[in-house]
Amino acid sequence: AIQVEDTRYRLDYFASRLSIYVDQSGGQGVVQPASALPAIADLLIQEEIVRRFAGEKDVTVTDDDIREEIASRLGITADDESFDVVFQQELVRSDLSEKDYRKMIEAAVATDKLREKFLTEVPASAESVHYRQIVVSEQAAADDIKQQLEAGGDFAALAAESSLDPATKDIGGDVGWMPRDILSASVAELIFPLEVGEIIVIPSPGGVLIIEILEKSGYQSVEEEQKEPLASRLFNDWIEEKKQSVSIVNNMDVRGSYDEGKVQWAIDRAYQS
Repeated sequence: AIQVEDTRYRLDYFASRLSIYVDQSGGQGVVQPASALPAIADLLIQEEIVRRFAGEKDVTVTDDDIREEIASRLGITADDESFDVVFQQELVRSDLSEKDYRKMIEAAVATDKLREKFLTEVPASAESVHYRQIVVSEQAAADDIKQQLEAGGDFAALAAESSLDPATKDIGGDVGWMPRDILSASVAELIFPLEVGEIIVIPSPGGVLIIEILEKSGYQSVEEEQKEPLASRLFNDWIEEKKQSVSIVNNMDVRGSYDEGKVQWAIDRAYQS
């Protein structure tokens, strides 16, 4: 189903992980196996990347770490006398071998440790921009608001009247200071070259943004609540960098080229689980 370098993930393993993911997301009444395929494919590739390269970040996972995580998921302690019995029941329920289950847990523990590692590496200050925004649903509305602003319109009043962003509309659209790496690369590339006072319209998945630059700084302090999103961005960028260094074959990627027979078999198997 999926291969990363010399590591192959069998189709039955993929189907079992798909079923587990659906169950953990609320069951088939909430998430359908077919719609979860890309998430599982991405997750398995990420897990292999983590296992292969965690050591480069001085992250290791011990047998005790794995046992403790399994126990936590089972709702017991690692030294519980019933551990082996309950674990075997979980293996039957999950339709995974002990080896496959432990590999899944190993990757989960390593991922948590890597995220903690990247959190410690978030800098105390970063290139940042302070801006305010108005979010609307259509380009025409954004263009109209931009024209009003350029003609002297009051940004705060227009934000209160028209913005779809509940977090900022009642505070003048003020987003505050945002480090470059906390923003999507496409947005950062557009707004960081702007001068203070400039206004730009940017289409985005969440709507069309009208942004006005208020301040810029090369060394703005990173707020405590920004550290975790920044660490997550660093972790994701590291994963993507490592993906580029290995050979990946993904026969389950319904977003591109995929094996229709294998995909359907995995979906059917997940529905039966």
